[in-house]
Amino acid sequence: MLPLRLAPHPTDLRGLPAASRREARAALAVTALATAWFALAAAWEMFGPVLAGHYASSASVGIIAENMLRWKIPGPVWEYTASRPAPGMYYCHHPWGIFWTTAAFMKVLGRHDVVCRLPAVLLSAATPPLLYALGRSIYRPAAGAAAAAAFVVLPITLSFANFNALEVPVMAWTLLGLFGYVRLLQTSRRRYLAVSALGLALGMHADWPAFVLTGGLLAFGAIRAYLLPRRVFGPLPERRYAAWWVLTASIAALTAALYLALFQQAGKLGDLLTSYGLRSSGNAEPLSKVLESRRYWLELSFTPIAIAAGKLAAIVCAARLALLRREHDALPLLYLATAAVQYVVFRQGADIHIFWPHYFAAYFALAAAALVDTGALLLERAAAARRAARIATPPAGPALDAPSGGPALATPPGGPALAALALWLVPLAAILRDGIPALRYARETGGRFNERGHLIDSDGAKTAFLRWLAPRLPGTPTDAPVAMHESMKATWAQVWALGGRVVAPNRPPPKEAPPRGAYLVDARFMLDRDQASLAQRFAVTAVGPFWALGAGDGARTSSASGIEAFSFREREPGLLGWYLVSGTEPEREIVPDPFLTWELRTHFGQPAEPPAAPPETLEQKRIAHNMALAAGDGARAAAIFGEISAALAPIGARFDDGTELLGTTFHEGARSLLTIFVRAGGPAASDVVLAVRSRVVERAPLSTTMADPVVREVGLPTAISPQRWRAGFLYADPVPIRKRPGTEVFWASLTARERGRAPKLVDRGGASEVEVLRLR
Repeated sequence: MLPLRLAPHPTDLRGLPAASRREARAALAVTALATAWFALAAAWEMFGPVLAGHYASSASVGIIAENMLRWKIPGPVWEYTASRPAPGMYYCHHPWGIFWTTAAFMKVLGRHDVVCRLPAVLLSAATPPLLYALGRSIYRPAAGAAAAAAFVVLPITLSFANFNALEVPVMAWTLLGLFGYVRLLQTSRRRYLAVSALGLALGMHADWPAFVLTGGLLAFGAIRAYLLPRRVFGPLPERRYAAWWVLTASIAALTAALYLALFQQAGKLGDLLTSYGLRSSGNAEPLSKVLESRRYWLELSFTPIAIAAGKLAAIVCAARLALLRREHDALPLLYLATAAVQYVVFRQGADIHIFWPHYFAAYFALAAAALVDTGALLLERAAAARRAARIATPPAGPALDAPSGGPALATPPGGPALAALALWLVPLAAILRDGIPALRYARETGGRFNERGHLIDSDGAKTAFLRWLAPRLPGTPTDAPVAMHESMKATWAQVWALGGRVVAPNRPPPKEAPPRGAYLVDARFMLDRDQASLAQRFAVTAVGPFWALGAGDGARTSSASGIEAFSFREREPGLLGWYLVSGTEPEREIVPDPFLTWELRTHFGQPAEPPAAPPETLEQKRIAHNMALAAGDGARAAAIFGEISAALAPIGARFDDGTELLGTTFHEGARSLLTIFVRAGGPAASDVVLAVRSRVVERAPLSTTMADPVVREVGLPTAISPQRWRAGFLYADPVPIRKRPGTEVFWASLTARERGRAPKLVDRGGASEVEVLRLR
């Protein structure tokens, strides 16, 4: 029977658990591989534009940093202003450490997209070595390697490795603080006191969960040092430990007091309390029901394997703490408690943000170290028992001439630990099978994943439009603001893309003249009557579906010159561009487009001249077909129609209003694109859109994560409303495809956007939608 308390690990001259050279080398190799992989994942698209989604909050950190430097203010203000912001504009929901850090990077490197990600990338790259150092200090080298490897395979850590928000710095800095704490108890050296205090302090300046962890550590330390008998956990370097406790408690108290004073001075303390009251709403629901509603998000973020291993590890760590009485076994449990407080108490936040349980990743890594060390201990005890049994019961017959300590009697040095590590790497490989697709899925969706079925647009084309527009705007960033219609669905990423210009989002259409800067519209999300009003009254520069009124010429407000249109010329990125800039969006160039100019002017009743150049692309041929129809040239229209039809995967579905879904093209690349070609029966009787929805009908092969149960909106409205379509004209609806794991099927339908009847398919038994794509 195992004793209630095993002897502590033998230690080397550095106070670390002793280990064989073989184990140490193997563990370092695993850690190096894990670190390199995670650093590469974090740095992917590091220099690319910040796009929509949760990732857009990284742009808000850039805006805040720029405001801090521009106006020389200490507090975060996440919108550009024409004058120095007052303290009442400070954002006071979180500590300000991440904003000060980004401001320091911007001061050194200048205003670049990479500044919005670089702090997170560097801290993410440092996290696996920190986990190794902590696991190696508490347990053994193999356990440290297990911690590093466990962290870098989780879908949630891969997905948010470059997310310059709160969780990444909190985990990195607090792990540094815990490492210093452990080494202080092992060596009693002053430098580790400084390391622990620095790490925990920086963690508390990053976000509030670091206070929870630090408070738990202080409480456990007080109980261990001053309430429990010394025989429970063994001797303690009392003077050095007391210095650590007093210093850490003082730092926590002073940091909390600093922010309370700053928030009170800004008049935002009540706002802080209100925000956390909102974040914690929904606590009346039973926890089991809440977790069931988030089941897919949890499985997608961690996989069922990691969830099961994490539950097992909590029991193992508690048993180790009780039976082995090694105080550092409390550290994984303290991190588990911190993550649970963040996830369970602030339920409203977890219902909105899929990354809310990110802190469980640090717990999982520390728990992995405990599991591997436990497995190594059991294997060592089993090997020792076998050796003892062989010595006690010699085999019958002639004695074997096996040398003492040879392979017949001894386990190779480090063998049990390496065996435990190797066994642990098997489930980690299964987790990584889901982690790699999740990384791409996260980048494609801006960290939103399925967004509970809501429409997801990356804003990649919109960001390219804004960056093209920014240098063409008149005035300075502060004296010529840009107004945006609500159709633009303004985000921090859009504001950042305009280069520091004051932006007024969600403004109604101008009645007389657009603002001096510009007025921006996304025609896809604007009602037809509002589009027509703008086209009749103002000069419009259209770039794809995006309209700019008054841009580049404050005097050009009349529509007499008609709409001037540009298009996006897209190409696949090269290998270097794919990795450093964008692996999930094409490279875009904005060029004049006489074909689109003709189409927009024709549909909005403006004089239009057909382009002289022959059509080259399928999109140009579509518009050339419409030109031929408008000119009464039926033969040319039929010839072009034949060319277009030959390039399509046919659908052949017709709605009862005469609209036909002719076919599709599908381009698979950095950003895959499904284009649906439609022949109009005439103007739609009501405001309808060509909607595309998708369902996952089967989970991915070898995946342990459940299939996404949500029906997701995928299609974007056409830039020209169906209410303005012309009979016989061809229209194209480009639908970006951000595939979910598993077999996903896409259906198209005509859906009423406002009140009105939606057309039905007349050749599909009265069905309302038709399959247009199936991806495995």
